[in-house]
Formats: sequence, C-alpha cells, structure tokens
Amino acid sequence: MAEPSNTQPATGGPTIRPEDIHMPPSSYWPIVLALGITIILFGFAASFPFVIFGVLLSLIAAIGWVTEPGYEPIEHEHH
Repeated sequence: MAEPSNTQPATGGPTIRPEDIHMPPSSYWPIVLALGITIILFGFAASFPFVIFGVLLSLIAAIGWVTEPGYEPIEHEHH
C-alpha cells in the first residue's frame, strides 16, 4: 500500500483547558470494597468467619459508595 506524500499531523481539534475538566471528589469506598473482596477470597482458603466479615464489609462499602453525595458540575455561560 502506498503512503500519501503530502501527509500532515491532524490539527484543529477542540482545545481543552485544565479548568474545563471536572473530576469527581476523592472517595475511600472503592479501596474498602477491594479490601472486603480480598477478605472474602482469603476466607475461602482460611476460615468461614473471614468470608462473613468480608461480605459484610463489602456490603457496607458498596452501600457507602452508592449513597455518597454526587458531584454537580458548575454550569458555565455559553457565549
């Protein structure tokens, strides 16, 4: 397949400024959920009480993560 001889890099895309990027606030619930799942898996190999504790921890983390207050982006004026 022949390469075109007059190729140029693509330009003209939208310019995104860092202040236009909206990130959600930090949350510790994902790491708590991961810990709960890890304890469940460890419990399968070690002892059933670990499974119960891991399930409870995972449920608490999942509920906490879902019910965490959301992030509302600030509305900007459109010109």
